[in-house]
Amino acid sequence: MLAEALSSFDPAAAALALRGEDGFLWLDSAAPGHPGSRYSYICLWPVDRLALTPGPDSSARLRQWLGQFQAEIIAGGAPFQGGAAGYLSYDFAPAFLGRFASRHPPVATPALEFGAYDTVIAFDHAARMATAYSAGLRPGDTAPDQMLAKEKIRRLKTKLAEPGPALLPAQKPDWTGLVQEAGYKASVCRVRDFIRDGDIYQANIAGLWTAPPLSRDEAFAHYLSGRARSPAPFSAFAVFEGRTIASFSPERLISADRAGRVKAEPIKGTIRREADEARDAAARAALLASEKDRAENVMIVDLLRNDISRVATSSSVTVTSLCRLETFANLHHLVSTVEGQLAPGQGAADLLAAVFPGGSITGAPKLRAMEIIDELEPAARGVFCGSVGWIGHDGAMDFSILIRTLECLPEATRLWAGAGITLLSDPEAEYAEIRLKADRVMSEAVVPEAAS
Repeated sequence: MLAEALSSFDPAAAALALRGEDGFLWLDSAAPGHPGSRYSYICLWPVDRLALTPGPDSSARLRQWLGQFQAEIIAGGAPFQGGAAGYLSYDFAPAFLGRFASRHPPVATPALEFGAYDTVIAFDHAARMATAYSAGLRPGDTAPDQMLAKEKIRRLKTKLAEPGPALLPAQKPDWTGLVQEAGYKASVCRVRDFIRDGDIYQANIAGLWTAPPLSRDEAFAHYLSGRARSPAPFSAFAVFEGRTIASFSPERLISADRAGRVKAEPIKGTIRREADEARDAAARAALLASEKDRAENVMIVDLLRNDISRVATSSSVTVTSLCRLETFANLHHLVSTVEGQLAPGQGAADLLAAVFPGGSITGAPKLRAMEIIDELEPAARGVFCGSVGWIGHDGAMDFSILIRTLECLPEATRLWAGAGITLLSDPEAEYAEIRLKADRVMSEAVVPEAAS
């Protein structure tokens, strides 16, 4: 593994210069001061790719593929110095939950796309330092080559020094809601009926908005604008074969370090920030005192404890923080933390399989909640509530949940927003919550002030 410090620390400028490169993927920890925002990564030039749809052997194929590309990492360096990076859409869930089958036709693209990335820039926000990493891997050859690594970093530095192509203005998308207020409220009432009947404890039900398709550069312009207005710790912009993803996610799905220490941080409970400090303090107090939001959060914590226990030593799974308040650019949330230690013989792919899709965006019990979601929502979710992230050469990993995400497909741009429904849910309040979440993304999708 070769590492070279870069002369400039500016993730957005680097992304502007590199956005047209093959396999461009920007994992962007854009929220200053958030504990999840220590590192950002730009990944380029994958030496191999994996694209899957869910099937009886897709989980095994993922594990086999992940095991092909390994290299020694530099001690004391960034957590991710190369490896696998990409996304799993929500539609990939049947690969891990064989009993789940959707009634909706899937989005006509792969449900999982990963690249084996040998060239990565790591941005350390705490140290204000950018470092380029390469092991010098070739397509079809997993043996590291120091001379090739040096050449790849030289090429990267050359690209960064060149003026990038201008980013042309993009118009705000013309959004159309596929779920109207009355229909969403009816779905909330239906979920409450399922809860009364003992089917579930809660389910996350989302509404869908669509707009005409966006080009890669239009999507990137919208991403930069949203990033400036609502910085989020698990943001991402990535270009894949079947779709472009622009995500402003505040939520981690799962992470594990090289020693197998696991962390999940579910979010349940949302309230709008207020400009007036007294009113904002009252909003924070109301969220912390909300019986409904706390019950919702605790149920998902219990679900995650069970999911993680499938691959962790049982005595290690603990709740280290319950229903703390975290403040983001426009919203306050209740966040909890569940931690554990992977059992011997269990790795990143096993952990993903155990927790995917996340309980905070499905419900409890997970399988039955997913069946109800499938019955009530208007289409396949696509990447919404899927995940994007990385698995390093050393087995460490970090994945977000794809919420507050623009999914740019050849035929349309899609945006979902959801809310957790419990027996205490008020249909009008739940609709207001999904509108609040969607409006934050839709209103941000305008041309950035400095699009060049």
